[in-house]
Amino acid sequence: MKKLLFVLLLLPVFTFSQTTTWTLLINTNDDNKVTDVIEGSMGNLYITGYSKMVDDIKTSGFVTKLDKTGMNIDSMFIIKSDTSTIITKIISDTSPTFTIVSEMNDPSTNHKHCSFSLQRIDTNLNITLSKSYSFPPDYNNQNVNISYGINNNIIVFGHIFPYGIPKVFLYETSINFDSIQAKIFLDGGAAFPQQIHQLNNYGYWLIHGLHSTYIYIDSSLNLVSMGYGEMPKNMPGMSTAKWDSDSSFYFAGDYVMGMNRSTDHDIGFFHQYDPFDSSNAIFNYWGSKDTIDLPSFYGALDFKNKDSIFIAGSKNLQYGNVSFGTTPSWYVLLQTDSMLNIRWERFYGGDACYNMTKLIATNDGGCIMAGTRFDFKAHPWVHERDIYILKVNAEGLITSANGQIAPTVHDAIVYPNPGSNHLKIRIGVQHKQSTFKLFDMTGRQVLEKHIEGCKAEINTQFLKSGTYVYTLKNNSGLNETGKWVKQ
Repeated sequence: MKKLLFVLLLLPVFTFSQTTTWTLLINTNDDNKVTDVIEGSMGNLYITGYSKMVDDIKTSGFVTKLDKTGMNIDSMFIIKSDTSTIITKIISDTSPTFTIVSEMNDPSTNHKHCSFSLQRIDTNLNITLSKSYSFPPDYNNQNVNISYGINNNIIVFGHIFPYGIPKVFLYETSINFDSIQAKIFLDGGAAFPQQIHQLNNYGYWLIHGLHSTYIYIDSSLNLVSMGYGEMPKNMPGMSTAKWDSDSSFYFAGDYVMGMNRSTDHDIGFFHQYDPFDSSNAIFNYWGSKDTIDLPSFYGALDFKNKDSIFIAGSKNLQYGNVSFGTTPSWYVLLQTDSMLNIRWERFYGGDACYNMTKLIATNDGGCIMAGTRFDFKAHPWVHERDIYILKVNAEGLITSANGQIAPTVHDAIVYPNPGSNHLKIRIGVQHKQSTFKLFDMTGRQVLEKHIEGCKAEINTQFLKSGTYVYTLKNNSGLNETGKWVKQ
């Protein structure tokens, strides 16, 4: 079933330099979430996710197609009257078609009667092949993902709750969705697999989503091992693996530095040279111990060239409320070299709750960042997220035809905002020194601080409540201005 997906489409505001760059806000009356993004051979983008009416529990999956300038070409929904549908993943076939996977369940029965559907769509979003697989009727709350295997067979994997404990499942189908083998691993303990890779021996390597764990399943679907503490650092939760050879991969995930899970969340990333041995892995991380900084949930690391790796996530999210927070947050983008040394970092947003869910590197050297924007200032009690997508160049910039940089892009941020007795500053690592100045609304300077490095905390107890204007500058191109409010 096809229909126009978006009630209101705000077109790209910055387009065309040498590399096409743009921003796109898709604003509807529904609550929306992006789950995946893929770039087609002609530069078009295919976005998947789900949409639902505010405060409803029933979802409808969507695919929308954008051209390379961010213009909406076409859209489709998968809508079923008594079933919640979420399209979780899209992968490109060898022909100019795509395979999508949807998870489906009955929201009126605690999300039981679960199934997943594989569908082939052409470049015009027409469904040309479809097949569904059902779980036992009392199973609930599935999470479904797909990948290609060595012989272009399709691997469907994830977790499902048979008895209140999440269990791994794995289905292998042919390219035409015919079943080859399948299994639910009831004896394997609790697991939330998020990534899969088929090894040269046709076994399956998976990442456990809640522990620092790798899972190995052999080619006959026997669970061989589920080891704990195998990753270089404590990195539970969201994760992304990008394989750069038959045996080695880059990885990004939620890095918990300490015991305080309300704030000790950063973005960790490493390069591992063996799928099960992390002893020689290269490790780095980004974030601040006083804020929740999380990697993009469905994909946080990607590259076309190993010497230009993009890593992305969200900064300053609220604990327990990352999607509908009531304090400003930002998309954050890092670029590293092949040894994971950070070259630069940039921030996008800051006027709402931004939560990035997917990053992909694009063929022109830039990348796409997609996620949601929750405008808590306009409707703090209405849980309605808009889709927010950025296309940036290889330097993380959004530029106009005459080379101007969009005001969306920031090399430094000031938070919390509003604040009280202190303010904090995060500056991109590309800027080694800077000067911060604060002015009252009459233009009188009330504070100045020289900053060495990328972090600073400034005492503002002596300032009166009100609105102030700040500048943050240096001689290497940093030129940030904005307003800061003391409560």
